[in-house]
Amino acid sequence: MSNNTILSALNFTNDTCHKRFLWSPSTMESQRRVLYICIVASIIHSIFWLQVTFCSSVRQKSMQWLYAYLITDILLLIRFFFLFIVHTTSTKCVLNKSWYIFICYFEALLDNYLNTIEVYILLALNICRYTQIVHNQNVYINYVRILICTHLTIYIIPIISYIIQLCVNWTQVREYVGSSCDTQFTNIYAQVINIIFGFSLPILLNVFVVCCNMNHIHSTSQLSQTQHHDTAREKYQRALVIQFLAFYIIWLLLWSPNIIVYQFTSGASNITEIASLLNYIEIALDPFIIAALDVRFQKSWRKLGRYFINRIFGKGPNGRKIMPTSTNPIRSTGHGQFPSAVNISRSLGYPQNQTTTFPTQKNEKLELPIPVT
Repeated sequence: MSNNTILSALNFTNDTCHKRFLWSPSTMESQRRVLYICIVASIIHSIFWLQVTFCSSVRQKSMQWLYAYLITDILLLIRFFFLFIVHTTSTKCVLNKSWYIFICYFEALLDNYLNTIEVYILLALNICRYTQIVHNQNVYINYVRILICTHLTIYIIPIISYIIQLCVNWTQVREYVGSSCDTQFTNIYAQVINIIFGFSLPILLNVFVVCCNMNHIHSTSQLSQTQHHDTAREKYQRALVIQFLAFYIIWLLLWSPNIIVYQFTSGASNITEIASLLNYIEIALDPFIIAALDVRFQKSWRKLGRYFINRIFGKGPNGRKIMPTSTNPIRSTGHGQFPSAVNISRSLGYPQNQTTTFPTQKNEKLELPIPVT
């Protein structure tokens, strides 16, 4: 039997025994390295989602694209663990044709589908931030219906594209004995379309939106320099764009090889293994990058860190040890009256050699001491 079989041409009979789900020793060794990375990534993602569970400050509508992106990471991890179990425990004959076809299509298509929607999720996040920065509008409140339609479009259009390519036989699912199921493109037009809409177009649009953000911030900063001031909002916007640009560069370097290799290679090879390894490394790093991308995550991490340090070392909310307080009570002058500002300052030990005057409502002058430092 040949090493690769077109899935649609498989003829199953009840007497036929297929053990193709079991990985070969070489494939098992290469996938074991990916397994270690996925275990580490699962731990990191679990800690991240615990933070989301216990910190209400990071459960905001404006963070929906970040969470949608991280959910795709979790689905990719679930996909790998599921297929790893299937390929390492399937020692019996596979007699069920439906189960066999499901596993092959699940393995061949889901990885590229999830990686494709990730790039469009980041594009939607970038466009929303552009609207907030340039037009000063809260899109998560003003354009709820558009956001819902955008979510549905991002998730549904790639599925329709795969169905069309499979129906017109532009794409075939092949099973490699001792390895995994993969796709093979039989039409150059399908490869060109996938590269354009799954890689080039969203990346170019992301770069264009980032450039528009930077141009707007640069023009507003020049205006602020002429007015000799730079607002906190402009500084925050500038930092936001720089952080997203740094994240996007790291993500692109680790994510893009897997997408490109998927379009031009089929089956197991050193190139596909390296591309897959980089993709899972990117998944493991995503929580750290996302946390650095939004200041609310940083604040919640600091808050949790201070809380645990205070609980462990018995410190107060301000980070200092709780000590017995010795107070110098300010007594009343009698008849429900409190001492004047001068007497209060004397009780606090401030020297009284300087005073300043403040006008009162009755055009009187009230003298208050100024502490000498």
